[in-house]
Amino acid sequence: MNEGNRNVSRRQFIGRGLAAAVALTIVPRHVLGGAGYVAPSDQITLGFIGTGKQGRILLGGFVSKARVIAGCDVDTRKLNKFKEDVEAAAQKAGGSASDLKLYGDFRKLLANKEIDAVVVATPDHWHAINVIEAAKAGKDVYCEKPYSHSIQDGRLMVQAIEKYKRVNQTGNMQRSWKNFRNACQLVRNGHIGDILEVKVCCGPPPKKCDLPAEPLPGNLDWEMWIGPAEYRDFNAILSPPLEVNIYPRWRDYKEYGNGMTADWGAHMFDIAQWALGMDDSGPIEIHPPDDHEHKHLTFVYANGVKMTHEDFGRDYAVRFIGSKGMIDISRSFFDTLPANLKTHDFSTDPIQLPVSADHYQNWLDCIKSRQQPISTAEIGHRTATVCFLANIGYELNRPLKWDPAKEEFPMDDDANKHIAGYLRKPWTLKV
Repeated sequence: MNEGNRNVSRRQFIGRGLAAAVALTIVPRHVLGGAGYVAPSDQITLGFIGTGKQGRILLGGFVSKARVIAGCDVDTRKLNKFKEDVEAAAQKAGGSASDLKLYGDFRKLLANKEIDAVVVATPDHWHAINVIEAAKAGKDVYCEKPYSHSIQDGRLMVQAIEKYKRVNQTGNMQRSWKNFRNACQLVRNGHIGDILEVKVCCGPPPKKCDLPAEPLPGNLDWEMWIGPAEYRDFNAILSPPLEVNIYPRWRDYKEYGNGMTADWGAHMFDIAQWALGMDDSGPIEIHPPDDHEHKHLTFVYANGVKMTHEDFGRDYAVRFIGSKGMIDISRSFFDTLPANLKTHDFSTDPIQLPVSADHYQNWLDCIKSRQQPISTAEIGHRTATVCFLANIGYELNRPLKWDPAKEEFPMDDDANKHIAGYLRKPWTLKV
């Protein structure tokens, strides 16, 4: 946490204020504290980059655990709604949000030295610039999934986090859910035998944006919304008005997102990667659907495990098929074969996966301890890479070899062109 002299000055200020006020009035609880209370001067200060639907959802996870002192968005209506939500939460806690700062440019937010860490909840095409610049500004980072918008972007983001010694949590929050951890621990400890196949259901790949131009609302800075992406005129499908309470469909278009293969895949492929022990690696082959051996897009790992991207009839979920059993896991079910695996005593397993009961608190705790959280930049990048490899496989529609150590398609110049994302001038990615 970037405390330095700033916290000393805060404590001195609070100390002087209490000394002056104690003889005149009753000091409110939000200053004196109480059992289990964390003084404002000891709380991590957060700035939010992106205050749309997902940003406000994340605000609900952080507002009681840290001091939210800044928000940034290119849509003034969404930014003002964020302000209202922060103020309401502060009043409910008996405090105030009078120090909340609002910005239309994330660079100005990052220049605020009172901010310890940032929550990045922008469209995917902004993630790399947001994260890299935050790391350079000395801020720890919580970045929504999928971590990046391209394989090259993700590797640069990891390099920035490591170079500037920042604590990064990727929003793959299923790693902080008990049933997902238990499913992965069952797989890792061999309780369903050798893994023969993994099935991942997470939705289709992206498409090229072909939306028609619409009148631009006055509350939206469209040039800044587009930022480093390929320019196109405004359409409300990409940035819906505040009252349309949906997840914006920019996710469906390759210029700004990576389809459901990455949006939901960043959750479900993440669980597959965790269970297979591939957090620092990935598959070595990608086979698109064909009329012969591969009915569905298929990944092959170096150990021979095959993973397919397919709808196996259980919505957004992962299925692990082993030589001695099977596991189906999603947000709504955790089914095992044999059935008694679901009540297994996990304390006896030789491989113990890290435990996090709260994805947000895990990050905040690690900011203070400078330890690694449960979903690091490297993990987020590796999971996103699997999603992007699926999309590249669909687009090129031919078998591909992949080197997860070098992060390249060996001797395949055409495929390697897809590793880097689009970057519109004057935006750059400098670590």
